[in-house]
Amino acid sequence: MGNPVSVALHIGAHKTATSHFQKSLLAQRELLIDAGIRTYGPDYLRRPGRSLQAMFGLPMREARPARRSPQDQIAFLAKGGSRVVFSEENLTGSLHDGAGGVVFPLCQRAEDRLTPFAAKLAPSPLDLFLCIRDPAGFLTSAYGQTILGGGPAMTPDAFRAVTPLAAVNWADLVARLRAIPQISKVTVWRYEDYAQVFRLVCRRMLRWRIGGQMNPLPSRVHEGLSAQAVAQYFDWRAAGQEIPDLGARARAAHPVSQGCDKFRLFDAAQMAASDHAYARQIARIDAMEGVTLLRPPTSKPAKA
Repeated sequence: MGNPVSVALHIGAHKTATSHFQKSLLAQRELLIDAGIRTYGPDYLRRPGRSLQAMFGLPMREARPARRSPQDQIAFLAKGGSRVVFSEENLTGSLHDGAGGVVFPLCQRAEDRLTPFAAKLAPSPLDLFLCIRDPAGFLTSAYGQTILGGGPAMTPDAFRAVTPLAAVNWADLVARLRAIPQISKVTVWRYEDYAQVFRLVCRRMLRWRIGGQMNPLPSRVHEGLSAQAVAQYFDWRAAGQEIPDLGARARAAHPVSQGCDKFRLFDAAQMAASDHAYARQIARIDAMEGVTLLRPPTSKPAKA
């Protein structure tokens, strides 16, 4: 009998270039298949009956028996290969709470979902991958998503009141993930380093040789909101506009890519406090046993 298929799970997090990473893998799927690696992202996992919850009998609202045993399911998905990679940020819980805020703690369903998932995969090891982001940038992007989501969004002041910067604690999340039994290792990188560490992430998530051949998509998948777009959105709301996709229309009318100012949810003092807290969290993560924090490659000094 051959070696068991190894499994990697990328859980996002939300608002950390997850869609860009998923689409980059999808665009190079044939290259990965030739290397014996099968990748499954939202394009597959969000179809009826194909979620990780459904395929592996994980806790869900309307649980049904899985069609295959976990080992048979992995073999089916591997299709003769030796590595299966899943990327699904929704597995560990929703980002928003339904009222316009953010759900805390982050990845609130992680233990409920990942504990049985990792146990079902045994003896196949489960490698976990997570991208993190500075709290101010993370919450700013999360707030923008509420405006783009279609429903009425809170004002910036109301959103800040229910989503304090201190609630975004990546170190606590990584500690929770590392404590889940059966997880082989946890790999973490910063959103701010994404472009520089993309291939290093791929080398660890895929295989060392093939990861070095992967390329990120050349453009952004989602553009953030401008200050003018947010103001336009609330002006239209105040005027009683009932137009569908009001947030998306405001973004199209005032794009950052055409010189509009980026929307800032926090002031300079709050941003500085966020940077300080983020640095402390990164130091904690870097010191955790069984956790690898990826950093941009250092440039070699030029020869004299």
